[in-house]
Parts: sequence; structure tokens; C-alpha cells
Amino acid sequence: MRKILTIGGSDPFAGGGIQSDLKTFENFQLFGMSALTCVGMLDENNAFLLENLPAKWLEQQLASIQKMTDLAGIKIGLLHSLEAIIIVRDFLKKHPQIPIVLDPVLAFKETTSLANQQYIECLVKELFPLVDLVTPNLKEAALLSGKKKISSINEVIETTKFIHTLGSKAVVVKGGSGIHGDEAIDVLYSHDGLTTFTMEKLTRSTVNGAGCTFSSAITANLVHGYTLPQAIQRSKTYVYQCILNGVEMNDQTGSVWSGGNIKGGI
Repeated sequence: MRKILTIGGSDPFAGGGIQSDLKTFENFQLFGMSALTCVGMLDENNAFLLENLPAKWLEQQLASIQKMTDLAGIKIGLLHSLEAIIIVRDFLKKHPQIPIVLDPVLAFKETTSLANQQYIECLVKELFPLVDLVTPNLKEAALLSGKKKISSINEVIETTKFIHTLGSKAVVVKGGSGIHGDEAIDVLYSHDGLTTFTMEKLTRSTVNGAGCTFSSAITANLVHGYTLPQAIQRSKTYVYQCILNGVEMNDQTGSVWSGGNIKGGI
């Protein structure tokens, strides 16, 4: 049984974060492992907040995994501190021959807080050169490129190409529902050129965790030997089904869920 690792934060609502990643790995018939960086929760005013775990704990989690098993792939989500970035960088250097996907979580649906510039610069400098794919959404792509907003497909293409120059082997910008029109469009740029992926938009509230799930599904598909374009297309289809089968919460939002379909991932 091949083992795949997610490094990221804990989402108590299980739509995103390491909970979403682990469920996705399971659906793709891979044994998921995890290393936590932070924990999300609601405060007494129902505002979403994140608390970092001590950096030493992250380092020890990764060292423990290194001792106990070999990995077939790594997905990186929310790191949330400069110390965590450096620890993950050192860990990735020990795994140069396996697929590594970075979801550069810089903006969150649950809060208006944005990662500061120092964090962004550190993430780009230390991790982009070590990963096979970076998967920003539109807000994250805007932050990485210095734009205020990305609102057209031409801007998505331009931004994807620019982010590629920051050092990663490939970039796919997740258009989601942010681009006008009836289609959800994602744009991939790598040394092989530009590829777009389209699918009809869904007008559903069950979208929390879609980005996390997309990135972890791509990682799983790469582990299974699919090419990068194939992995992205298969993952886009998988996320579509997860939104269709999503679970609603009390505040009228909702989280993605596969519907328990473990056959669709392989």
C-alpha cells in the first residue's frame, strides 16, 4: 500500500484542511498520513481563528514519519508560520523523487485576514523550487502576482505565466466561480506550455474545501502515474462530484464530500 502525506492545518468542519486531504487519499486508494501545522476553530464571537502548533511539534511529526515509512507523494497546505516553511523545506529536500504539490493557502473563505508579505516571500523562495505544482486560487494568485483582483480569463492566463516565473515547475490557477460565465476554468502553465480545463459551474453553497480537495486529488493522481494534465482533469471531475454531494452546515454554508464513492478515484 502506497503512503501519501499531507502537511497542513486542521479544519474542525472537515471540508478542507488535512481532514479533506485524508478523505481524498482514501478515495484514491492510498494510505494517508498527516503532519499538523495549526488548528482552526470558532471563537466566542463565531469568528474563525487559527492557532499554530509549536514549530518543534511539526518538526517531530515529520521526523517520526521519516523514520517509520517511505512516502509516494506529498501535499502541502496551510503552513501559517515562517518557522513551518523552513521545517517543511528541509523535509522536502529529503524527498526529491516523488510528486509534491503545494496549495499556497494565503486567503481563507472564513476570514478577511491575508497572509503578510514576508510570509509570501518566504513561501515562494523556499518552497516553490522544490515542488512539482503550485495550485493557487484567484485570491492567492492575485497576492502572488501583486494584483488587486483577477476577473477575466486573460488575466488568469497572464497571472499563471507570471507565477511560473517565481520558481515552480508548474502552476495551475483555480478559476472556480470567480470568472464571469457559465464555466469554471482552471489554467495550467508549465514547460510544456498552456492548458485550460473547463467544466460547468455549480450554484451550490457546498464549496468549502474544494481547493484543498483539488490539490490533494492531483497529488493522488500523480502518485498513480497520471500525467499532470490528466491528474488535473481527473481531479477537477472529482471535485465537481464532491460539490454535488457536499454537506450543508447550520450557517447555510457547506463542505465538499465525495459521497463515499471510493471507486471514482482510481
